[in-house]
Amino acid sequence: MSSSTKPLREVVQHLAETFNDPKIREQSYFDFYDDSLTIYGFPPNLPSNKGGFKQFIYLLWKGFPDVKITFEDLIIEGNKAAGRYYLAGTHKGEFVGLQPTDTQFKVNGMTVFAFRDTKVIERWNLVDMTSLREQLSS
Repeated sequence: MSSSTKPLREVVQHLAETFNDPKIREQSYFDFYDDSLTIYGFPPNLPSNKGGFKQFIYLLWKGFPDVKITFEDLIIEGNKAAGRYYLAGTHKGEFVGLQPTDTQFKVNGMTVFAFRDTKVIERWNLVDMTSLREQLSS
């Protein structure tokens, strides 16, 4: 790994660790994101800015309080990091119209982060929502 990719790799790894820790995530997770953040691939009814991103993440944490992200691959190029990961957790609260089922799930996703220094300024997301709905309804 070249020294130029190490800092962004560490930022993304720390971002994931913070997301996964219910004790610190609400106080620290959004610090990784610049106020100018633009997001792509989240529900269309939410704004595509940092405020909309926060709304979505709070819905995710409410629906799945134990949700964890685990990066399987992380590729760094210039000011971008692309990650293939899975999300896993237990459906304890309402999420996108689905009532709690107490069902455990595991779905695949991919995100591309664009950085200015060490803050995310753009984020593109693809998550297998079809698989999530199937797992929660079975």
